[in-house]
Amino acid sequence: MVLRAHIGRLRVHQAAVELAAWVLDLARQLRGPGALKHGDQLVRAALSVPSNIAEACGRATVGEFRQFLGYARGSAKELLSQIGVTRRVEPKLTKQCRTIEDRCVAVLKQLNRLYDNPPPER
Repeated sequence: MVLRAHIGRLRVHQAAVELAAWVLDLARQLRGPGALKHGDQLVRAALSVPSNIAEACGRATVGEFRQFLGYARGSAKELLSQIGVTRRVEPKLTKQCRTIEDRCVAVLKQLNRLYDNPPPER
């Protein structure tokens, strides 16, 4: 059996792509010591979310699909942690960080719903 999962039909994938774009914009604004490494970590976590969702769609079983959704959730949680650090060291970016946090929480909720209700197998 093969899953009927297609990233073009998953709203969570589109939301995760938009989230990554917001994070890329934020990372460009970081300044000071360690900004390059911190920005890289933010971007890696953010890009991992839609990437793992896409990989989940390429899997054949519900178990594998859920495994990669779990990886996407882990990356989203990592992103939340990194954004919390960013907010503390870059107070002028607080508003942008809060927007990203809100979007990240929305993606996590969508991932949880998809995990609980995976697409049917063919």
